[in-house]
Amino acid sequence: MTIASMSPPVATRPLRRPLPRVVALVAFASLSACGGGGGSAAAASLTAPVAVIAAPAPSPSPVPTPAPSASPSTMPASAAEPAPAPSPTPTPSPAPTPSPAPASSGSGVLSEGDSISVFWGGSHTGLYAAAHPKVTFYGKAVGGSGVNDLEARVDADLALHPRLLTVLIGANDLQGATGARAWLEQLFRYTARFKAAGVTVAVGTLLPINMPDQPRYTSVHNERRQIVNAELRAAVGHEIDAVIDFAADPIMGPDTAPLDKSLYKDGLHPTDGGPNGAGGQGKLALIYTKAVDALLR
Repeated sequence: MTIASMSPPVATRPLRRPLPRVVALVAFASLSACGGGGGSAAAASLTAPVAVIAAPAPSPSPVPTPAPSASPSTMPASAAEPAPAPSPTPTPSPAPTPSPAPASSGSGVLSEGDSISVFWGGSHTGLYAAAHPKVTFYGKAVGGSGVNDLEARVDADLALHPRLLTVLIGANDLQGATGARAWLEQLFRYTARFKAAGVTVAVGTLLPINMPDQPRYTSVHNERRQIVNAELRAAVGHEIDAVIDFAADPIMGPDTAPLDKSLYKDGLHPTDGGPNGAGGQGKLALIYTKAVDALLR
């Protein structure tokens, strides 16, 4: 049964206090039982017990849960916007492998050896340095030296970081060695240190000795120097980079050349040199200069 909600009529008399909710429900129930009529039926309905039921408090209206937004993976293909394809991770280009550089990138010329190469104004090394003021020159030869002495100086020499090493050795120790090849092996161990450091190595071929008062010294040295000089020339491109071929010179190289006092003052040491090839050392300076200049180009 539908019950229309009725507002109390506007009256001129004072308003009566509205019946409590329970009483209003009782009256409403009585009227309902009588079908809206009056008289005794109404009175009878008022005397009958009536169950009073409190109206339940209205439940709060449920708050609708918002539908979850469809993610691209659950949306229909026609509705979902296609996700952009991930950009491929760029593969870094491999760094170029640098060419192995020599351990030394030095400059200048280092001269090693015995008394024939001692650095002073009248030696072939001194003459070269004087004619080449822009070239850094380290004259480290020491009189009386042999290969053993060169090995003792190698660390100090390497510390100079030369670009080119020139060596002239053998006048003092070749004749006393156990043999030409044993002497060469020791020399090549020495030059290997410089080669490993990136230094260009040039070795001078051995000059003759002719001292009549020391025949054995003279003969052994000259015999062995022929073997050594041939091996030095063959070692170019292997154990060494170049030879400075003093022994091939037709004036300074023959076994008999030391007998000429204008070239050798005592059968072993070349005479003091000067410009334009004057003296024994001057002639060596011409040979030395040609070889060294070519190696420094």
